[in-house]
Amino acid sequence: MIDRIHHVAVIVHSADDALGFFRDTLGMKVTEDRVVEEQGVRGVLLACGENEIELLEPTRNDTGVARFLEQRGQTLHHICFNTDDVEAELARLKGMGVQLIDETPRDGLAGRIAFIHPKAMHGVLIELATPPAGSHVSTEKGFDHLAVSVADYEAAKESWKHIVGLEVVNEIHPEGRGMVIGQMPSGQVMVELLAATTPDSPLAQRLLDQGERASSMVAIEVADLDAEVAKYRAKGLTMADPAPGALPNSRTSTISAEQAFGLAIQLIQFDK
Repeated sequence: MIDRIHHVAVIVHSADDALGFFRDTLGMKVTEDRVVEEQGVRGVLLACGENEIELLEPTRNDTGVARFLEQRGQTLHHICFNTDDVEAELARLKGMGVQLIDETPRDGLAGRIAFIHPKAMHGVLIELATPPAGSHVSTEKGFDHLAVSVADYEAAKESWKHIVGLEVVNEIHPEGRGMVIGQMPSGQVMVELLAATTPDSPLAQRLLDQGERASSMVAIEVADLDAEVAKYRAKGLTMADPAPGALPNSRTSTISAEQAFGLAIQLIQFDK
């Protein structure tokens, strides 16, 4: 059974440099750090509540990860879901005719893993992982939400429901933004499907320019946004003043992807 997001992975030029941000500035703890020779990467996992962030640094130039980095730069690579039985999930997906990259599980940084082809998930590369005993486990909230931009909202809802078991439970129509946000819970995280509702909206233009894909961003809820912004400004980061967010009763400020090694970190506070 798929029960939560295990991690989001970001490809970086240097894991050591990125650790200076994620570990030393944000205070995330390293839970795994090793080279996976078969994949030609050094992978580092950092804990964020019940979730993790994975840094992927290519160790060879002849791999898909290295080519991805060359073509797109430092950015989000995939979303990984935790399952207690990756073999059973693969059998289920093969029975449904879902397009897969891996027909059988293999060893990866997060345990026994397999990838679903992005064509099956509207441009998003999805990993399934069954971690080994003793891996990082937490009941604390990690990510608040992450976002996926889709061109065909109804088709995307069906794909996410049948392939990874996520279902839209709430829809938000932010005023003046020409979009709908479909919220799908996974553990304590909301995976958001973003779709344009008007052809002239910024999201519609972004979909034309970039196609369907996961946003290279994770949102993390904080209790005192002003204090967090002040803290990170004192550490030398550039952050805008908190402003109303797209979600109801929220304020946000973001550490840009350029400062965060390709993965923007949105800090969000909800007025309760």
